[in-house]
Amino acid sequence: MNTYPYSDELMQWDEASCRYYLTEKALVNNGTDLREMLSANSAINAEFIINRVLRHVTEQVYNYIHSHTNNTERQDKWIKSIPSLRSIIYNALINQAEYLLTVGDPTKTLERDKREMSIDINAAHILDSTIPEIGVPITYQGW
Repeated sequence: MNTYPYSDELMQWDEASCRYYLTEKALVNNGTDLREMLSANSAINAEFIINRVLRHVTEQVYNYIHSHTNNTERQDKWIKSIPSLRSIIYNALINQAEYLLTVGDPTKTLERDKREMSIDINAAHILDSTIPEIGVPITYQGW
């Protein structure tokens, strides 16, 4: 039995930021070998790019979650401790990574309407699903 939060080969818990991050292996398992894609250009620091992509995916997902309430501490506490939320976060991160790598990063545009499309619709639906342990989604606005 795992103690939450926990890290494994697909997702790492970062105590400093209190957030989950995908691993490179998670991307590979889902059909995206970013290291291989970057290997064609020897001038690119693949490790830096991969880490930056994984961190940015987490930032986007957590920003979406946090945009739904002022009580982000409660959300973070639940993400850290509720078992079913770990898989919800994982699936949202995978979908967001695929979106970011396919579409690009809408958060870097000056066009407001495009910036508002920064979260993948599948990731948003996953995050909007009901958490059995508390009966509402992590994006519930009624706090």
